[in-house]
Amino acid sequence: VRALAAAPLRRSAPRRLRATAAADDRRAVIGGERWLTHAPLAYFALDKLAAKGLRANADVGSPNDSSRPLLKLGDVAVGSWACTTGGWESPSPRASTEVFYVLKGEGSVDDEDGTRHRFGAGDLVTLPRGWSGRWDVTSTETLHKVWVTHAHPEVSGASTAAVVTTPIAPAQTSGWFKRDVASGPSHKVAYNVGGTSVSVWSAPPGTKQQQADPTIQALHVLDGVAFVTNADGTAYRCAAGDTLVLPAGWSGSWDIVEELKAVSVAVGDGTAAPGISASAASTSQSKARRPIVGGNWKCNPESFDDLPGLIANINACDTTHCDVYVCPSNLHVGAVYNSFTNGALVAPQNCNFKGTGAFTGEMAVEQMKSMGMKWVLIGHSERRGEFGLPTPAESNALLATKLEHILDQGLNCILAIGEPLPVREKGIDAVMENLIPQLAEVKDLLSPERVVIAYEPVWSIGTGVTATPAQAQETHAAIRQWIRENVSDSCADGIRIQYGGSANASNAPELAACPDVDGFLVGGASLKPEFKDIVAALVPEETRLAAERQKLEKAM
Repeated sequence: VRALAAAPLRRSAPRRLRATAAADDRRAVIGGERWLTHAPLAYFALDKLAAKGLRANADVGSPNDSSRPLLKLGDVAVGSWACTTGGWESPSPRASTEVFYVLKGEGSVDDEDGTRHRFGAGDLVTLPRGWSGRWDVTSTETLHKVWVTHAHPEVSGASTAAVVTTPIAPAQTSGWFKRDVASGPSHKVAYNVGGTSVSVWSAPPGTKQQQADPTIQALHVLDGVAFVTNADGTAYRCAAGDTLVLPAGWSGSWDIVEELKAVSVAVGDGTAAPGISASAASTSQSKARRPIVGGNWKCNPESFDDLPGLIANINACDTTHCDVYVCPSNLHVGAVYNSFTNGALVAPQNCNFKGTGAFTGEMAVEQMKSMGMKWVLIGHSERRGEFGLPTPAESNALLATKLEHILDQGLNCILAIGEPLPVREKGIDAVMENLIPQLAEVKDLLSPERVVIAYEPVWSIGTGVTATPAQAQETHAAIRQWIRENVSDSCADGIRIQYGGSANASNAPELAACPDVDGFLVGGASLKPEFKDIVAALVPEETRLAAERQKLEKAM
């Protein structure tokens, strides 16, 4: 079986705007939900790939490779891969067909008969099921590709399209992919086996509607700019380098600003490559919970004179689309209360469950209520722990008693839960075994309107080590699923779950894009001006897109 390489698609530099944060969202293939998944080129950046080590059978150089998956669509998987200079034999016949688009670097694959197929940036290469031969990365720079694998069975009479084999850098695009502008959208199929097709397609500027399609579509954008909008108005901006997944049954609109070209994978009963059709009707879903961000000042600041600056940081936040609360130290609660002009609220860091009276060192919920406060934080890992004193930790049972007292007094609560590093290292099942007892004690008290869960991986608090978006999403989704199974669907759908592990302005956009992350509980960064940028990361996508559209309209 021979490896086939498509003619490279050369692209001019597109007009670039700010890209949407990556979403490590696999809901497109779970339970038939119609979620649109979007990962910008930054998702596949070399420093985001996981190292795999030296290639087996390496006989030239030291080819070390790394990879990162995006999602799995039945027997089709999509991801990215990179490898340093070197070569190796690949003698075992492939169990799946691979189609990959080369982002950068140069290399070659040799068939068993010695036929060599060279490829470079812009080439689309197909390695059919059953292929074996040799791999070489020939460029000094790392070879980087986006790949699609299809683990299909043998299909009688199936074949790949007659893809053209080309040298690395021809003077211009060969005749393999051309589009008559007057004809509208068009495509060229590169691979078609058993209900899965890979093609390159193009569409001119304009607004197009896509009707419900039984196939799942994954697209890697080669060139152009477009806004892809769900039927409910939520949208993504796509530009060269972005990867987009449209799940089965998706409908919506395409607002193509600059001619769009993409490598597309369609998975489903139909084998036709995806197009853009004239009518639409959809029930696409979106994250509808209002975001919420908290700033936990802990035992800061040291000087009372620093409070005006911290208050100014909070007042700089746009709270139009996001709830904001601040947790000052006990000494500063009264000093900052009523200081926020943008609607930000004050939530003390702890409370007792006895009320007022002879309880030295405590704060009573009744005192907070008398001041007009509406929220209180409990269960933070620095309270659950021993705190360096010969006193018992705050147990799950104690926190359940506190939560019940808070709700009885008419206040709302942020309940923090989390796991230590040794538990995280054992995987998500061990993490949930640790979190479930923390949730089980309060399950009868959970309310979307009155309780917010703050998931804080204890191993990342104050360390600068942040859970990856995949880890955060996986854990938040597991928490929500536990609530669904043990409380109710409405509680699971409505309750807000914050991420609380070293969130900052740099990682907030990527974390905010996770569908089950509804905000942040911020520690050290809440003492800095960047706190407003963390809040801004949670502004709804359609709001940002509307602003970008206005800029584009003014520029045109």
